Amino acid sequence: MIPEKMKAIVVTEPYKAEVKEITTPVPKEGEVLVRIEKCLICTWEQRIFTGGDVALPFVPGHEVSGTVAAIGEGTLTQLQVGDRVVVKTYDSCGQCEQCYRGHDNECTGKAKKRTFDGIPGTGGFAQYLAIGSERVYALPDKEADLATAAFAEPLACCLGSMDQAHVEFGEDVVIVGGGIMGQLHNVLCKKRGARTILMEPDPARREMAKKMGADVVLDPTKGDPVQMILEQTGGRGAHVCFYTVNVLPLAQTYLDALAKRGRMVYYGSFHPSGPIQIDPNKIHYSEKSITGSYSPTAKNFWTASRLLGYHLIDVAPFITERYDLTECQKAFERASSPETYRVLIDLSRD
Repeated sequence: MIPEKMKAIVVTEPYKAEVKEITTPVPKEGEVLVRIEKCLICTWEQRIFTGGDVALPFVPGHEVSGTVAAIGEGTLTQLQVGDRVVVKTYDSCGQCEQCYRGHDNECTGKAKKRTFDGIPGTGGFAQYLAIGSERVYALPDKEADLATAAFAEPLACCLGSMDQAHVEFGEDVVIVGGGIMGQLHNVLCKKRGARTILMEPDPARREMAKKMGADVVLDPTKGDPVQMILEQTGGRGAHVCFYTVNVLPLAQTYLDALAKRGRMVYYGSFHPSGPIQIDPNKIHYSEKSITGSYSPTAKNFWTASRLLGYHLIDVAPFITERYDLTECQKAFERASSPETYRVLIDLSRD
């Protein structure tokens, strides 16, 4: 039975997260109601928790999994009540040029906005979420683990990054940063048959990368990182570099570690941001490519649901800590620690 009221985590002011009781949404035609069971705390939620990015109060959360609780009357969908699902909470209009061309992550139209009793939010930290059926992806295994399935959104983001880089078998791939996104890139690159070189100063993160199959792990503070990479690649340089850290000065440095026709992907945003210097002749003569990666497409999300639903990749080691709904304040505080990869909140346990 679906309750009239549900619980949701609301960031009410900087550094304060609390549970509030709000009205359970009712799915309209074209929507399904998802009972959110697991939600991870992303770096975006961490910024919200500190008072950045959005106006408060706000109901955050977008790395989610759960089950279909109800289907709006008249909704045409293959989903069924009880299906285990993941949800693409970020909306796109479906009608702009970018959406039509399959780049819905770069939507230029007007996205739908959700509110919960007047409080805006993405809604992943609410116990129920009414959302368009096209944003809900059934997990292929009916018994799929919902805790690891919650990684669908960050994994989908990394799949988009992989698409940008066109990683091929046998290539040398440098991953700058051993945080969660660097670790996921490493896992995906190994599935692609690449040789991975992960650059990370923290010994615990280097050890995790080794455990997850990285071929080479290096501490970039122990010397010139470009020379380290050149030594590991016979002087040629990396075929691909995924830059996953929020360190602006080094964003320029690693361009010199690319081989001819190498591809640089700037993954993630910079806070604060700023310019870097690029010699266009170096790009011209070497045919290096520089691109970014932002948010996942619908295809990336579907692929992530398959990889996780069928347990084709292992992300369980990246769930550092788990908390119940009532422990949300501690969960958000711990999520900001460099000791954690992803902190999970179980919304089914309140």
